[in-house]
Amino acid sequence: MKYVHVQSVLSKEDVIALKVKSRESSVKEALTKAVYHYLKCELADEK
Repeated sequence: MKYVHVQSVLSKEDVIALKVKSRESSVKEALTKAVYHYLKCELADEK
């Protein structure tokens, strides 16, 4: 498996909300959890 480093700009409020919703204390873990959830979520395929 190859890994790619990605970077994004988010508002402080969005980062705090993501950490709270994901129940993670670090931004890295919260983002990882959110991305994997999105990739597995059936609703993400619906438009």
